[in-house]
Amino acid sequence: KVYLVPTVEECTTLLCCPRIQADKAYSRAVSILTFLNKLMSITGMSDQ
Repeated sequence: KVYLVPTVEECTTLLCCPRIQADKAYSRAVSILTFLNKLMSITGMSDQ
């Protein structure tokens, strides 16, 4: 089996990527919050 779910470290790195930070600047806050909530649900992180 191949484990395709990214680790928390990989997700954190992805969120800190300059390209994604730039994309965030042009995105609506609602879209960002929805994405982050889904990402945290997938990784099992708390949204608090």
